[in-house]
Amino acid sequence: MSPRIFITGVTGYIGGHQLGPLLTAHPEYKVAALVRNEAQAKAVKAAYPAVETVLGDLDNDQVLRSEAGKADVVLNLASADHIAGAVSLIKGIAGSQKNTKLIHISGTGILGDTSTGAGNKSEKVYRDMSSTDIGEILSFDLTHIHRDVEEAVIAAAKENGVTAAIISPPMIHGVGAGPVKKRSIQVPILIENILKRGKGFQVLEGNNIWNSVHIDDLASAITLLTEEALKGTESKAAWLPEGYYFTESNEFRWGDISEAVAKIAHDKGLIATADVEKLSPEEATAIHPWGTILWGTNSRGSAERLRALGWKTSGKSIADSLPAMVAFEAAAEEGQRQELTFADK
Repeated sequence: MSPRIFITGVTGYIGGHQLGPLLTAHPEYKVAALVRNEAQAKAVKAAYPAVETVLGDLDNDQVLRSEAGKADVVLNLASADHIAGAVSLIKGIAGSQKNTKLIHISGTGILGDTSTGAGNKSEKVYRDMSSTDIGEILSFDLTHIHRDVEEAVIAAAKENGVTAAIISPPMIHGVGAGPVKKRSIQVPILIENILKRGKGFQVLEGNNIWNSVHIDDLASAITLLTEEALKGTESKAAWLPEGYYFTESNEFRWGDISEAVAKIAHDKGLIATADVEKLSPEEATAIHPWGTILWGTNSRGSAERLRALGWKTSGKSIADSLPAMVAFEAAAEEGQRQELTFADK
């Protein structure tokens, strides 16, 4: 019997993009996708006719439990910040008495580090095969974004005897290929505001470091973990509490991104100068409520677990993606821009 995969978030950036690579690699999979309304269902079916759409959202406990109970793998890609939805999925799996596995999306914003000051480089790099490093992450206080949901996922999975993993991507780049949302968070919001201001900006010295991953490479990582989830006892994957996976391919300095965006936008005649201003954390926050978190922190992790399973990245860097991302933002019609939050990837 063909495996059944239940996916949340297919109208978002990550989940929507995931459909293509997953179905290309495994056309035999039966995929069911959560959508909020008929309009979204129509958009998903137009792009992927074989996908079964299920009406509901992350607050529909009964729908989530029912669909999770039917699935062989549940990909919770809709939100890194919705506790109730994640717990409903886990309880649905537990109630089915199947060996269903959950893969839950988080994000390395949880690592956000300004211990050396906003805009300054931190040397701390977290390794996902280090029990010490993962123990530290799983002991963060609740001021770290996503921490409350990760805590709830781990506790609910343990309490209900459900096998689960957390996948934690860094800054994701590339224009998505999903049926609805095609835009990530950090760099698109940076581009949007550079175009609005007519000038580039960075947080203070802009020396802070993040990891990045292309959306295609994140999709291949999720596909790999899905395959591992279906291998049963032959799988070499780790599951919680050890099953915490970073996905990264390159590191970058945020000041370099601001400079590159300003140059691309200036060369295209979208802004009058390629200059980049140094902003204080307060000024960055005035531009966007998460300004300092998005562009002024460090977040550095090493994806050792996935690479041990054979994951290879394409080599696509943020520099490769920026021209298309700038063009996408420039072409967005006023009033139709997709406003994303950490809870809607």
